[in-house]
Amino acid sequence: MFKNTPKILAHISSIKNNNFVTPEYILNKGTNSVNLFNRYCPHRMYPMHVPGTTTNEIVCNLHNFKWDINGTPLNNSKKINCGNADIGRSGLILKDFVEPNHQWVNDLSAENNLEYHCSTMGKSNGSWLWLMEAEADYLHVHASGIHKRLSSIIDLEEITMDQGEGWILQTHKPNWWSLYIFPYTFIEYAPGCLSVNYVTPVTPNNEFGFDWITQFYYDPKTPVEQRLEFETLEDVFKEDVQAIEKQKGPYFPLMKAMNRYEDHCVHFGKWVKSNLIKN
Repeated sequence: MFKNTPKILAHISSIKNNNFVTPEYILNKGTNSVNLFNRYCPHRMYPMHVPGTTTNEIVCNLHNFKWDINGTPLNNSKKINCGNADIGRSGLILKDFVEPNHQWVNDLSAENNLEYHCSTMGKSNGSWLWLMEAEADYLHVHASGIHKRLSSIIDLEEITMDQGEGWILQTHKPNWWSLYIFPYTFIEYAPGCLSVNYVTPVTPNNEFGFDWITQFYYDPKTPVEQRLEFETLEDVFKEDVQAIEKQKGPYFPLMKAMNRYEDHCVHFGKWVKSNLIKN
C-alpha cells in the first residue's frame, strides 16, 4: 500500500538479556544494530514464540527445529536471519526511519534505566488508516464524546502540537507527550514510563483488519500507582478502536482543518497521499 513504511519495533531495553519477540520478528542484539530473525519458521511458516516474550533459544514447536540465541541452527539447516534494524539515539529500535533532531529524542535518550514490563495485544476488523488518523485527531476529545475520562484530565487549550517528516508530536502537559510515527506506530511518554504501540495489517495492501501490540517500559523507580495510571492509556486506544469500527467505508484524507486540532490529521493525510503506491 505504501512505498515508505517505517517501523518502530521496540525499545532497546527489551533485548538487554535475551531476544525479544514481536509480531513479525525475533529481535537479537548485535554489535551496533539489532539482528532480525523471522518469527515464522522458514520450514513450514509456523509461528515461533509469543509476541511480548523473551527467549534465549528459538524453537519451532511444529517440528522441534531449534536455533541458539544468535540464530544459528542447532538441529536443522534453515536460516532465520531476515535483516537488521538500527538503534536510535532515543533507544528505540528503528527500521527505515531516521530520527530527527528534536526534544522527543532527547527525552527518550535521557531514560537510561527503562526495563521491559509487559505487552497487551488485540485484533480488529476495522480500518487501521482510520485508527491512525484517530491517533492524530484531538478534535474528538470532548466530555460528551468517546474519551470521557481523557477529556477530564487534559486541557485542549494547553496542548502543544509539533510535526516533522513522517511524524507528529502532541505535548499534553510538561513531560507527557504522544508521538505518532507514520503509518503504524503510536508512542506515549512520561518520565520513567514509555509505551510503544503499533499495528500490523492482516493484509499489507488492505486497510481493513489489523492486529496491535502495546509494549510497556518503566524505570524501576517509577511507583506502581504511576504505572497503573499510565497503562490506562491502553483503554483510550481501545476506545479509538471501537470508534473506527463504526466508521463507514475506507479512509480518505482530510484536506482542510476546521481548527488547529485537525492540523495533524491533514499532515497525516498528505503523507498517505504522497506515499501511496499507485496501481
